[in-house]
Amino acid sequence: MKMKKWMAAAAASLLAAGLICGCANPQKAGVKALEAGDYKEAEAQFKELARSGGENAAEGWRGLGMAYYETEDYEAALEAFQKAAESGIQPGVQMYNLMAVCAMQTGQYGPALEYIRSGLAIADAAEEDEQPSEDLIREMKYNEIVCCEQQADWEGAKQKAAEYLEAYPDDEAVQREAEFLATR
Repeated sequence: MKMKKWMAAAAASLLAAGLICGCANPQKAGVKALEAGDYKEAEAQFKELARSGGENAAEGWRGLGMAYYETEDYEAALEAFQKAAESGIQPGVQMYNLMAVCAMQTGQYGPALEYIRSGLAIADAAEEDEQPSEDLIREMKYNEIVCCEQQADWEGAKQKAAEYLEAYPDDEAVQREAEFLATR
């Protein structure tokens, strides 16, 4: 199973953080296992890292979140990402997106919308050379529409669909969605 480009980038940043903080053994093994698609091994390595405490624990929780995400255990992934943030990881755009997807998959559309908006705010404030991929931003903006709809916020969904189509006018699915929203 191939990881998405942004997931591979998140794994690379996880490895880089481990090399900087000197906690690379289980972290490096966990990242290698993630990249190889061996999620059970990644889970074992990141659990060991999470138990080690301090900054290592935060990286372990983030790695666990990624391993659980890949196995579609979205509830456990969201909990792990939240523990990573509580343990000192400053979520970036990619992590906020992963948290939003996990929340959406578990029916938590309000928190998902908050994660999306937090991630997009970071992207908006990022320097040009630190901008996340356009595909990631597009996915987040699309999911923002979905979250508004799932909460029956029709006006918010209409506004977000219009903004989305301004940026991505060729998206036929969102064009149809905007037509549907106009009836609400």
